Amino acid sequence: MERCIGLDMGYGFIKIDDGREGHVFPSVVGEGESGMPMSLGVAQRSGSSELRITYGGKSYLLGDYAIRHSRLAHRGLSPTRAEGDDLKILFLGALSLYARETVNNFHVVTGLPPGRMHMADDLVRQLRGDHEVIRHVGPSRFGVSIRLENIEVVPQPVGSFWAEVLDDRGQIRGDHPLLNGRVGIMDIGFRTSDFATVIDGEYSPGFCKTVPLGISFGYEEIAQELSTQYGLEREQYTLDEAIIQGQVNVNGRPVDIVELRDRIFGDIATKLLVEARSMWQIQEYDHIIITGGGGRVLERYLRPELSQAQLAQDSVTANARGYFNWAYFNAQQRAAEMGHAAEQEAAPQEDYRSGSYGTGSTTYSRGGDSDGDGAAVPPARSGSEG
Repeated sequence: MERCIGLDMGYGFIKIDDGREGHVFPSVVGEGESGMPMSLGVAQRSGSSELRITYGGKSYLLGDYAIRHSRLAHRGLSPTRAEGDDLKILFLGALSLYARETVNNFHVVTGLPPGRMHMADDLVRQLRGDHEVIRHVGPSRFGVSIRLENIEVVPQPVGSFWAEVLDDRGQIRGDHPLLNGRVGIMDIGFRTSDFATVIDGEYSPGFCKTVPLGISFGYEEIAQELSTQYGLEREQYTLDEAIIQGQVNVNGRPVDIVELRDRIFGDIATKLLVEARSMWQIQEYDHIIITGGGGRVLERYLRPELSQAQLAQDSVTANARGYFNWAYFNAQQRAAEMGHAAEQEAAPQEDYRSGSYGTGSTTYSRGGDSDGDGAAVPPARSGSEG
């Protein structure tokens, strides 16, 4: 039996969801050959905050674990993310969090920026097949087989659309306002931002593009300012907490960086508005969804200029949740075509709570309301909004 998974491979953070629980962790890979970190019993960690795997004979620390303990941690920001096997390692590491059996068969929906959908076939070829992974949990280690036969790659921003119009059982919320009219999606990521358009429930690639601008450019400027003013040398991936909190510690004392952060991110928001207006006739759009991890950061600067805009619910995880909803929608369609009821096998558990997000590695629970080119968006039909 395939297990439906939504997996958003952002440059800044990996987001993964199976309809019951989700994980968010930084897209950072580090060498794991220097010995296993030892817990001293004082820190509470989730599964994704202590993520270490062995694949192909090499050990890796992932996410927040790599940031804390690896001497050679890095966050790949090249357009193709071809640094070694980073993309595959992050992908398999994320799926290992859901590997409950010796052999685990996953149906994964993931996304690529609209401007990079030509890479979809290569991505599928790279990931499809059986992968043997060793997962380390404390002093224990166990081997699992991850089988990937069904991988669907869609334009990245449509995940946020599905998160809104499909419920967590793959049913269309028939009275949802986004099902009609022209909907723009601004998916602001760490390194790139995507603009997508859905017209009456159909993805319209002619009004979509990817621009090489994301909040990482703000990270670069803030890191430079910290170096110039305080002699503080910080890698980008270590700045997440400081930027969200608006302060950084220098010599053990907090330094306020709110004004610096707001000035830099305000400039990025202005550049994104210029991009949007150069491609869209803004006044023709009935709704604009601001989404992505960068969307949560820049929403305060964008909404005053876009009266029809709204921030996606839990925008950091919206794409991953929408990918799961779409995977489950398709699973139901296949089950109906095959003439047997797959709903009980694939249905998520009912113990849902509202999602949440923080820096570093995060586990969240799902709630009902809480990064050729086209992807089929299910047509509107009767249903109820959850």
